[in-house]
Amino acid sequence: MNFTGLLFVLIGHFLSGRGTLAIFNIKLKPLITFLVSMILGVALLSLVPFIMQLFYIPITRTNVILGIAILCLLLNIPTLIRLRSGNITMPKLNFNLEFYEIPVLLVFTVVMLVSIWRCFYYPPFARDMLSGPEAIAEFTVREKTMLNSIFSLNLESTNNHLKPPYVTDLQIIYKMLVSPFGQVWLSVLAVSFLIWAYAILREKLHPFIAGIIFLFFFTMPDPFAYTYIMLFDYSNMVFFFAGFYFLVQYLEKKQYNIFLFSVLLFGIATYIRLETLVLEGLILPLLFFYFRKDKVPPVKIIIRFAIFLIVPFFFYEMWVGLFVKHYLPVHFDVSQEINKNFSNLSPFFERLGSMTKILIFGISDNPNQKDINLRLYGYFVYLFLLILIVDIIFYRKYFTLESKVALYGILVVYLGMPFLGYLIPWVDLMNTTKRGLYKMFPLMLLYMRNSGLLQMLSNNIRNWELPQIPGAKRPKTAMANTSQPKPAAQPNKKNKK
Repeated sequence: MNFTGLLFVLIGHFLSGRGTLAIFNIKLKPLITFLVSMILGVALLSLVPFIMQLFYIPITRTNVILGIAILCLLLNIPTLIRLRSGNITMPKLNFNLEFYEIPVLLVFTVVMLVSIWRCFYYPPFARDMLSGPEAIAEFTVREKTMLNSIFSLNLESTNNHLKPPYVTDLQIIYKMLVSPFGQVWLSVLAVSFLIWAYAILREKLHPFIAGIIFLFFFTMPDPFAYTYIMLFDYSNMVFFFAGFYFLVQYLEKKQYNIFLFSVLLFGIATYIRLETLVLEGLILPLLFFYFRKDKVPPVKIIIRFAIFLIVPFFFYEMWVGLFVKHYLPVHFDVSQEINKNFSNLSPFFERLGSMTKILIFGISDNPNQKDINLRLYGYFVYLFLLILIVDIIFYRKYFTLESKVALYGILVVYLGMPFLGYLIPWVDLMNTTKRGLYKMFPLMLLYMRNSGLLQMLSNNIRNWELPQIPGAKRPKTAMANTSQPKPAAQPNKKNKK
């Protein structure tokens, strides 16, 4: 491994992501700022070889380095201006680690070291990669162009060579600058995302409760496998969740810059998997409801709807309408892949039923598919459903805006994936739909950090740790939450005379 090249790329990820956060004036806690910058920077650097190819610039090692440097410089111009004027203060990292968090972090470290090692040591082996992005990236490194001799082969039996350039471009960068197998970028993305997920859980829940929920989440067998098996779905899950997370921040704070940043994240999710555009269309009713609730003028609602759709569509059209149509030597007509009989809704309901029975609850007459849900997702979905049912029965008044938006997002994925199967027949159950459901799981975390049940348990643990003493003050922590529900008051019993 070229450690100098790895350090250069990691700095590129951070600077490009941090510069974008500064452009949108997104203010986060120092640790989360670093993590989101790294996540965002992975996607931003993937644009470099693609833009070079659009202008027919040879994709050489030197040009890639210059391209990354120029991208980071352009995105950090506002930061440099503020630095020159002395308006930037150094952030202070304040993260209190409790002793009972150490076992969780040790398990996370050991398990993720295995994932990182597999990313580094083993070559890509997923079928979709070997017949598409990985092959294109390997020949690009050799021939200095993405329009290389791989397209002289007959690849009509698969559409993998026509998939978006996100993975291809990252492979080009990492093969040239880091290691021959590339794909270490996947570890950068996965580790940053998982630490971010734990950090946002810990903001509202007691660390002990947050650790248990986090262990259920990151050890789900199938999603964890894709922290080292290189495909599009894990990255798509990360940016789809990030779009929802910042959409909630916008609805709470009413800051327009956060809305625009959320739209950018949804656009990147579309850039990674093009069919995400359909799911984003299903978010519009949610936006309309809150826009009307906030009495946003109709003209502004139309403008925001247009922005919300145009940005993801731009990423879609940049690949399908521009590059595939005018650059690639092979032709592809998207309209030929769409369902021709829209009046027949039975495929939607059949897919919804199969997805629910087989993938979520493991009910199937096929012995190979029986209990497959546990082999794919472990007990995380069951844990979420149990917490949700308890909240609905006992803690309905503690539902927050964030929990409601998270539940809506889960519903978008739950109904959206069968709808994609109805709309595009090649979206099958055991591959595309199975991995498409990943997008639900971080949204389940977002809900659970607002759960009335879990917050009640968190409060009880805190009260046990530090009993209420007259005149005593509870020490403030970096992740203290002031909006947690209090345990239900017990009825007063009158003394009988």
